[in-house]
Amino acid sequence: MNWTEWVVDLTVLGVPPLSCLWAWWLWAQNGQNRTIPKWSQAATVIDLVTFTISIGLGGFALIYWRDFSGSPVPPELTRVMTLLGFALAVFGIPFSVMAKSWNRVAQVVCSVALLGFYFGMFAAI
Repeated sequence: MNWTEWVVDLTVLGVPPLSCLWAWWLWAQNGQNRTIPKWSQAATVIDLVTFTISIGLGGFALIYWRDFSGSPVPPELTRVMTLLGFALAVFGIPFSVMAKSWNRVAQVVCSVALLGFYFGMFAAI
């Protein structure tokens, strides 16, 4: 594996969970701030949970395909998990815009990175 493949793998596979962890950390620091409207707090929590589940589904689909499939065609479970994860990533996009301050930045980065990951999965399927 050359360095460009390593950088692409790190970017595509590393940015979604890191940005999601960053958003969770920001939420833990000042999620219950009284100056943030309740609707924004609820949208942030919905988005964090949605992106976390999407990352889990995408990771499961990728690991399942790599470890349990000897053929270049992905198993049906990989297709289903990829579609569910993609649907959750798309569902979370409007909620990421409703967050406040740096949490919005972290969630938008996570949504863009997830869409890039799922684009790569769809291109491979």
